[in-house]
Amino acid sequence: MIITYERPATLDLQQFDPAAPDADLSPTGQQCGNTTYDVGGLEWHCTRAPHPGDDEHRAAFERNGEGPEGAVGFAWTYQYADDEPSDGFDHAAPTHSLTVTLRYPERAGRGIDTESVAASMIRAALDHFWEGDPDDVTATTTSS
Repeated sequence: MIITYERPATLDLQQFDPAAPDADLSPTGQQCGNTTYDVGGLEWHCTRAPHPGDDEHRAAFERNGEGPEGAVGFAWTYQYADDEPSDGFDHAAPTHSLTVTLRYPERAGRGIDTESVAASMIRAALDHFWEGDPDDVTATTTSS
């Protein structure tokens, strides 16, 4: 994660920061919903509507928050984001493939739920990626 904006701690609680990005809130109330944590461990929820081709998430203060209501307090993006126009999805490039083959004799596989095994292997692999990367990771399984 790359922090693109963090409200200065030197501001009074209700003081607006002229350097803060626009909250860009949706008139329909639609929100991105992604969550992250700042360096101090404070949890932030993206209050900005999804923007195809734009990786920046912005979290605005809510009523009675520790900043002016509706003002952005924290903004972030992911390590592979850039300002290039995209097709609505940001893909990390270049891509790489990792193939894991698990072979076992039929007698050893009795009672094994292969779908459950595959799902747990995928979950374990996804834990190694940055917070926003799983959106761009494709996992497939085959069984024979």
